[in-house]
Amino acid sequence: MGRINLYIIIGLSLLFSKCGKESYDEHSKHATHPQDEASQKALSISAEPTNRKVISSQALVKPVAQLQSGPVNAYGFISLDERRSNQVSARIGGRIEKLYVKYENQLVRKGDKILDLYSPDLNTYQEELLYAHKVDPEGELPKQAAHKLKLLGITDGQIKQIIESGKASLTLSIYSAYDGYIFYSPSTQISPTGSAMASSSGGSKMGGGMGSGSQQKQPALSSMTSTSGPIREGAYVSSGQTLFWINDLREVWGILSVDNLHQDEIAVYDSVTLVSELIPDKPFETVVQYIEPQYATGQKFIQVRAYLPNADRNLRINSLLEATIRPKAKASLTLPATSILYLGGRQAVWKKVGQTEEGTHILEIRFVRLGPVSQGRVTVLNGLEADDEVARDAGYLMDRESLVKPE
Repeated sequence: MGRINLYIIIGLSLLFSKCGKESYDEHSKHATHPQDEASQKALSISAEPTNRKVISSQALVKPVAQLQSGPVNAYGFISLDERRSNQVSARIGGRIEKLYVKYENQLVRKGDKILDLYSPDLNTYQEELLYAHKVDPEGELPKQAAHKLKLLGITDGQIKQIIESGKASLTLSIYSAYDGYIFYSPSTQISPTGSAMASSSGGSKMGGGMGSGSQQKQPALSSMTSTSGPIREGAYVSSGQTLFWINDLREVWGILSVDNLHQDEIAVYDSVTLVSELIPDKPFETVVQYIEPQYATGQKFIQVRAYLPNADRNLRINSLLEATIRPKAKASLTLPATSILYLGGRQAVWKKVGQTEEGTHILEIRFVRLGPVSQGRVTVLNGLEADDEVARDAGYLMDRESLVKPE
């Protein structure tokens, strides 16, 4: 009897347990959760890392369009105008017996003797001229032999002297074809890996009786320079080797280094006032002619070039300049400096992308590109629109880990 009662009790317990489970499942199917969609959204946002989105009631600001037209101060120096340079290169191999240009910046005139060259090939060509003139004085052979010597930089007067003397000269003189100053390097500009303020062009090219490439711009390449620096008496030169350059310095370049923040402000043909340390009482009014980005000593900047007249040679190479550049006025968006979050080499703002039901702002990080800073406001060049809203104090919304590991 006791056993029967035990079975009845167990059966009733299983029946009631099954009915309770079915009732609970049915209730759960139709029941509503206490959290609504807005609360779930806010919860999901707050669960995200703080370098993505945050919820904050901080005050917001909008970008303000302002007219940017302030002057930009810059410093630089005088450099050679490479367009006025002329290159002297050896047209035939030989040995320099006598050198008449002894130092850099030496003034030479057109027709001045530059060097005396001994060359076995030149001696052979002179013998050909003498033989052709002896065999057929009025024929084509002497003219062709004379033309060959002219191509090697020998003048008509020298050819006439060879014919009249009736013997080949062991050395022949080479004469300058240009007026100007001697330079042993095509450019004094330091490569972009050098100092930012010293990164400027200043080379020159020289031309003469042996030279070629008049009025042509030459790049500052090591292959363009003399094989062992300035040439010396007794040195051997090969055909095509660059000896030196000549520049008349009647026009020079003003090379200015400008902070990279101003790269979107300055444009070609913006007006510039230049003051030389040599003649500070005579400022030059000119315009920007060329803008070139540079990277040197771990920093990025822009190099600005202006052309300056120098007929009286008062502006000397590598003398210092002080300049004021006046960019054309244009509208730009600006933000308070406190709205910018600096993350190493990047800058960001907290932009409003939504709002919770309680009125709290949902902010998302956005990276921007900045321009110059003026009176506590930063120019935003890219990344924001005029109707966007951002947090006024960006630094309070970033935790320490996010600062170390920006996304």
